[in-house]
Amino acid sequence: MRTVVGLKISQAAYNEIAGHLREHEYHHCFLSDGGIDMSGIAVLPDPDRAFPPGIVEVDARNISRDAFRELYSLGTTGNTDNEA
Repeated sequence: MRTVVGLKISQAAYNEIAGHLREHEYHHCFLSDGGIDMSGIAVLPDPDRAFPPGIVEVDARNISRDAFRELYSLGTTGNTDNEA
């Protein structure tokens, strides 16, 4: 008999781990409730990937106000040239 402890992680992290396991045909790791049994599998940091897939680091000091607003889907409400 063995104990499996549940550790809640972000959906993005779960999807990334599950994707790697499925890609390498580790289907036996998936539990009936959707959990992943990672016995014998180590999670290691990748120094070349500081952010999850789809996340991009932007230095706001090197971007125009309009580009910043477009990037973050901000409307024109708030600080505009017409405000006193």
